[in-house]
Amino acid sequence: RHGIFSVFFRGEDPDATHLNQFYHVECELLGDMEHAMGIAEGFVAHMTQEMLKKHSTLILNTTGTLSHVHDLLKKLEGGKSLPRVTLEHAIPMMPSSDCVEWVLEGQPQFGRKLTRKGEKVLIEKYRGAVWLTEMDHLGVPFYQAYVDSSCRSKAKAADLLLGLGETIGLGERHSTPEMVQEALKHHAVPEDSYKWYINMRQVIPLSTSGWGMGTERYLCWLLQHSDNVVFFHFCIL
Repeated sequence: RHGIFSVFFRGEDPDATHLNQFYHVECELLGDMEHAMGIAEGFVAHMTQEMLKKHSTLILNTTGTLSHVHDLLKKLEGGKSLPRVTLEHAIPMMPSSDCVEWVLEGQPQFGRKLTRKGEKVLIEKYRGAVWLTEMDHLGVPFYQAYVDSSCRSKAKAADLLLGLGETIGLGERHSTPEMVQEALKHHAVPEDSYKWYINMRQVIPLSTSGWGMGTERYLCWLLQHSDNVVFFHFCIL
């Protein structure tokens, strides 16, 4: 099990949930998606307990309440799991069309995803936190495993929706070189760009999973802030 704290940069305009420079906690580990989800939940529980222990006054002074912190810890108490809903089951729950969109506008073959509004609908419905699972495979990176390799439509992937929306992105990886090559072809990604990845699976075929947590998004939930950009500038000042 390996974890790392990283700084990332992206070349797009910032908005309430995206920063040009952001911080990420990443974890790659042996095991399937179920195992990874348990590790991620344990990490969130531990982080939240420590934040409550060391910074409860700051949180209370900023938000006026600790109820959201206690509610999440209660949901995770004793190793309990957070609720889960697949994308297919989530879409019919949406109250309006602006809660769902195509992954690539005008190209339905790449599948659908929830908008930030749709994610917030689920967060409210599940009272604070929920895993959204089994996204359309062409809407996620090729390296996520298939739920069913015969139809290849859904990914063994999950997003933890909390606060602003997606706070943790998680997925199980392909375990063999043949699976990697099949997925690259499915996603129309040149195999030459990922020879190192195919070779890695040839040397040691492994069942692995990984996840990453957006640090600013977690802190926005903790301090009940609604805008990542404003929050980031507030922290700098």
